[in-house]
Amino acid sequence: MSKKPVKDVFGFWQIKGAELSGKYEIPVIHGTSKIPDSLTLFTNCENEENPQTRAIHFFQLDENFINCLESETKLTKKLETFRKFQSVISPDYSVYRDMSFAQQIYQVYKSRAVGNFLMQNGIKVIPNVRWGDERTYEFAFEGIDKWGVVAVGVQGAYRDKENTEYFEQGFYKMLDVLEPETILCYGNLSDALKAECEYRKINIKQYPTEISKVDWKCSSFQQELGLFE
Repeated sequence: MSKKPVKDVFGFWQIKGAELSGKYEIPVIHGTSKIPDSLTLFTNCENEENPQTRAIHFFQLDENFINCLESETKLTKKLETFRKFQSVISPDYSVYRDMSFAQQIYQVYKSRAVGNFLMQNGIKVIPNVRWGDERTYEFAFEGIDKWGVVAVGVQGAYRDKENTEYFEQGFYKMLDVLEPETILCYGNLSDALKAECEYRKINIKQYPTEISKVDWKCSSFQQELGLFE
């Protein structure tokens, strides 16, 4: 008796053909080496007039992209738009320190899984790196090639002393593990981190955040685009 086809509600479609890396079997992304001139927010990508030298990014609230990225039908329809861009930065799923450890692993997994799906469909992808506290170091850098181009969201990292410490400790660990050639930063790094990258001969390209382009007091604008700082 043949088995009836079962609807894929677990996201297996995202990791079809994927290499898996490490203890937690994180999907691997082989990133592009091309550096975008500028970035376009996922929410705005349909309206971008000059996408050829730009990368799409997901540095906004998760609620603004999960419905699309976790639906095979919706994401497949979006591929036509994504192909107009030079590349796509893999999604910046939030990794909060007060999440359970399992949730933090899953957030990193989902970012790589979507990146793998895009890569398998001919989209040039730039891996986004996101970590929490030191416990996340055992999986936060999995599935990313060494000596390549990576992206990091800096927004919110310098909100207070505690966030700054966790961000900068993780940044140094990323440098040790991945030894990237180039880091694309959404927002501005501290002088100390810039100096460390210069010392290690790592290229940095910084891009302005959406909020930095407008009056940060315009809360209605932030809410409309799902932005955070």
